[in-house]
Amino acid sequence: MIFVCGIHGVGKTQYCKSLSREKGIECFSASQLILKKGKENFHQKKVDNIRLNQSFLIEEVEAIRSTGAEFILDGHLCLLNHKGKIELISKEVIYALNIDLLIVLVDKPYVIQERMKQRDGIIWDEQFVKLFQEKEMEYAKELAGNLDLDYKIVSNDIESQTKFGKSLILPVNPIYAEKITLGKKKYEFRKKLCTENIDKIYLYATSPVKKVVGEVEILEKYSMKKEKLWEETCEESGISEEFFEEYFKNQSRACAYKLGKAVRYETPVELIRMGISYVPQSYVYIKTRD
Repeated sequence: MIFVCGIHGVGKTQYCKSLSREKGIECFSASQLILKKGKENFHQKKVDNIRLNQSFLIEEVEAIRSTGAEFILDGHLCLLNHKGKIELISKEVIYALNIDLLIVLVDKPYVIQERMKQRDGIIWDEQFVKLFQEKEMEYAKELAGNLDLDYKIVSNDIESQTKFGKSLILPVNPIYAEKITLGKKKYEFRKKLCTENIDKIYLYATSPVKKVVGEVEILEKYSMKKEKLWEETCEESGISEEFFEEYFKNQSRACAYKLGKAVRYETPVELIRMGISYVPQSYVYIKTRD
């Protein structure tokens, strides 16, 4: 079962419909499965009895699973209780759902804010939306580690992200930096992902180049069992399986950034021109505004 989560207004319904068509499997909404029991009340996106509702959800998911069919579940890791406070779905519930792949859908807070206003007439402060979404992402990462879940963080709006956002300067071997800017390497593998939601990576080619040689959009972030990640990325990895195995030697899990459109600079840029006076060992955040 693929579990697609994200806060209210992030666009899960349309994303799940698209994923359902792509995978050729049925999609179910967690709220609809709970409502099927006739015990649910979603008033202004506040849930009166989260624990009871989740027990209903587990029962319905088990019933679907008993058919033997693969399916997608559209739901949440965090909800608003009847007091309007953010409450985490318990780890026991997530474990009971028996998730094969966890997908966290994210979008820009101001986009979610406007969507909620237009769709539901609900006005949320942009800072609250940011906090709500950060809680969802942080909890997903925690669950993936504790329950050994494969997960992806997927941006629902690349266009908005390339206009406003936070980016990384990432040290990359010059050979692989060139492959990325030429579109021959669609994944950048790492032992650890950055914690922030980012829009792009600036490629700092390490010695002997020692300059930023280009930039590339970030489409998704993966954290998976090593074998599963290689299975998903091998065709456009830009590296050999031997290199992959050596890099993640003695690790059961592996991470990667899925890359989008890349730009190769005609003239490489010194780090100091980007406001960085040292060579980052893993990565460094920078603010961007095109």
